[in-house]
Amino acid sequence: MKTIRRQIPSLQSLLREGSPLVVGTLHDKAGAKFLTKALSRRSLLQGVDLFEVRLDSFPLQSLPEGWPLPVIATARHPEEGGVGNLSQSKREALLEGALPWASALDIELRSARLMAPVIAKAHQQGKTLILSHHDFAATPTLPMLKKLASKAAAHGADLFKVATMLRDRRDLQRLVDLQLSRTEVPVIAMGMGAAGRFSRIVLAGFGTPLCYGWLGNPQVAGQWPALEIRGILGEVLSA
Repeated sequence: MKTIRRQIPSLQSLLREGSPLVVGTLHDKAGAKFLTKALSRRSLLQGVDLFEVRLDSFPLQSLPEGWPLPVIATARHPEEGGVGNLSQSKREALLEGALPWASALDIELRSARLMAPVIAKAHQQGKTLILSHHDFAATPTLPMLKKLASKAAAHGADLFKVATMLRDRRDLQRLVDLQLSRTEVPVIAMGMGAAGRFSRIVLAGFGTPLCYGWLGNPQVAGQWPALEIRGILGEVLSA
């Protein structure tokens, strides 16, 4: 793929601007096809601030030599939605291989101890570390969510990301309460399921720094198309 030679801002510098950032997720062949077009037509990415690349499912031969935006690299754990039943060592190798071009790594909190070596390398190279937790069945209690955030901080996270299944309004309220709580590390909260789309806009209004949407095809129920999110956030947050 075509090499893009340009100065890419770090994720941390973008976060300092204070507004919610739109993350376009790339996870399949459709996403790879979109990326190929976007490398030559930058206007296709209007409103998107950075990418997330799912190394467990994205066609690796389609990774470009250069990126037009900062990138979060992740290789998802099989029990948290990962594709291909990849071993811990394989996922660690994929993440370590992404360090030269990724601005940030997203590693499941459950893997933080085993992946301590790649986490240390990420810190040494000035990369942003996101430790994440995905619950496809329910939303944990607020005390449990706070405990997970504290655990992420203890493992060196710069950000804690939590995505949970929303069963009713009380689940969404828990995520809002977490987003508004004083935690040891900034929180990126989002909901999945029927109320997921609504929750992502609500939580952006309550301070979540990253708002994820799909490029190519949706990954899970509740995601917006990434190219639509900026306009929606602009209308909601300026109201």
